Amino acid sequence: MGLSEKTARELVLAQLGHGDWTVRPFGAGKFSETFDVAGPGGRYVLRVAPPDDMLQLFYERRMMRQEPGIHARLLAETSVPVPSIVAHDFSRERIDRDHLIMPRLEGLPLSEAGLDGPAKARAITEWGGYIGQVHSITDSKNRFGYLGEHECMAPQATWAEAFEVMWRAELDDIVACKIYDRSVADDARKLLSDNLKAFEHCRMSHLLHGDIWVTNLLVGPDGKVTGVLDFDRACWGDIEWDLAIAEYCGVAGPAFWEGYGRQIETHTGEAAVRRMFYLLYEHQKYIVISMSTRRGHNRPLAQRYADESLAVMQNFRRTGKPVF
Repeated sequence: MGLSEKTARELVLAQLGHGDWTVRPFGAGKFSETFDVAGPGGRYVLRVAPPDDMLQLFYERRMMRQEPGIHARLLAETSVPVPSIVAHDFSRERIDRDHLIMPRLEGLPLSEAGLDGPAKARAITEWGGYIGQVHSITDSKNRFGYLGEHECMAPQATWAEAFEVMWRAELDDIVACKIYDRSVADDARKLLSDNLKAFEHCRMSHLLHGDIWVTNLLVGPDGKVTGVLDFDRACWGDIEWDLAIAEYCGVAGPAFWEGYGRQIETHTGEAAVRRMFYLLYEHQKYIVISMSTRRGHNRPLAQRYADESLAVMQNFRRTGKPVF
């Protein structure tokens, strides 16, 4: 990490042309590096992906490459307030990291805006509506999984097949971190295999945000949403997967459902089984993240996420109750 302001400015000049550009780091992201770009042409954000040698989950490697296409579809087919991506360079010719430039939107992340009461409720209600619009976009070939230009997996013909590939790849990442051993991962793989029929309900591939939490929503002081950010973790498949992430991140409450237009019941029957696995997929990713520089190679924290995940799986094996 640690891209210098000089190098960041050179990237801006290469993409936006010569001019009196001011380029300064901003934000507290621990994955990509972000720079505020200001000049005669306006106000922009430069985002620079991490180096390839940073420990990453399988779907994070070069995931920025799918953002231009996803943003273009959202801008063309919805009213979701995403920024247009005005320039990107994935060639690795100037630096060995992907980077892109987009207009800087107004507002603050919901996590920093200090909203409460009606203003916060308005923000979350609008967010639910925008996520509903995201979910209205489908893949024309009805393929499932991570379909983006980062090519982290082969597209699958069904959601059940796609989620099984995703689950196994995440487990492989955890084994590579030496937190799960191979036998533990094999047991977790078998647990999903034994319950894969529950995932056959999804017949249409929907666009899924993949990271519905409060740093990825920009809002004004009155709670009006000014931007929905970070589609780099987007996936295609079951909307319940995305909604489980919203639940995990504490977003999916009454205000969110009001905006979304309906509340989907996921606590009974096969839906509860899916919910458990989706929440486990989200929880287990922090095992890898904790072992990376993002969390200071924090093995005790990684082990805590692992222990909690394995306890959920063991309880399900023992009782048949999908409780997370």
